[in-house]
Amino acid sequence: MKVIQRLGKYFSQHFIDFSNVETNFVPVFRISIGIILLFHFIAVINDFELLYGMDGIIPTDLQTIYQDSRIILVDEVIGSFDKITGSHANSILLFKISYILLSILIILGFFSRFSALLLLVLQVSLVKAGYYYSYGADFFASMSLFYIMLLPSDNYWSLRKLIFKSNRTQSYNVVHRTLQIHLMIAYFVSGIEKLSGFNWRNGESVWKAVHLPNFTNDFELDFNWLSEYPWVFVALGWTTIIIELLYPLFISLKKTRIAWLYLTISLHLGIALTLNLYFFSAYMITWNLAAFYFIKQQE
Repeated sequence: MKVIQRLGKYFSQHFIDFSNVETNFVPVFRISIGIILLFHFIAVINDFELLYGMDGIIPTDLQTIYQDSRIILVDEVIGSFDKITGSHANSILLFKISYILLSILIILGFFSRFSALLLLVLQVSLVKAGYYYSYGADFFASMSLFYIMLLPSDNYWSLRKLIFKSNRTQSYNVVHRTLQIHLMIAYFVSGIEKLSGFNWRNGESVWKAVHLPNFTNDFELDFNWLSEYPWVFVALGWTTIIIELLYPLFISLKKTRIAWLYLTISLHLGIALTLNLYFFSAYMITWNLAAFYFIKQQE
């Protein structure tokens, strides 16, 4: 019994009480994700017909040849709109307007949960139909919408609350804790995966990443001069492994939480600047801030 009491005292002294969270994380998460989703879609809107649909560069039937036929694809969504608009071109326009409008409703906090559900259907239909264009950002977008559906998203900083003067409250601790555990598992597994191979340990993955064609065009960064200092890439590889692998531990300790949070955010800022993966980095930074920044200071 004394051992259990001592362990409890030790954890209360050194580890964070993650249930002691500020309510601000809910609207920050909702608004940030809504803005990222909006700009993520706007970034591809001019090339929408080239990327998605049977008339795209890679037709839908080729991209989905090994996928479950029960998944709703963008072609089917637009096809259902044809009954309303009577024109395929107008149906595509309606899809674009719906996507943008639902993103704005999430940002404003007007029936965010229902808007997130509808937007999730549209977003997944795009991801599944554009399999060869999809990457981590698209999957975190889907999961972000799912969390917005679970959270009391309209209870704080919302247009719905302003209009309907609602004072109802709803617990968010379980969902918030799930978000934290989700991140801990994601980073730990990613760290294990990097550690198990040699590419990250010898810096090869970092070198290849910064020399991928068309990835550093925005800032025209030249890393060739670093070829004379190979230890830099080894150090960056090991730094990434350590940040991810030890994330669950150091994000949970009182003394290291903020430092590890900033290290992780710095990692994603580096990814954004060097690889131009802006949306992926934006999603990950938002998740980290929502999960671990709004912890109340314990006395």
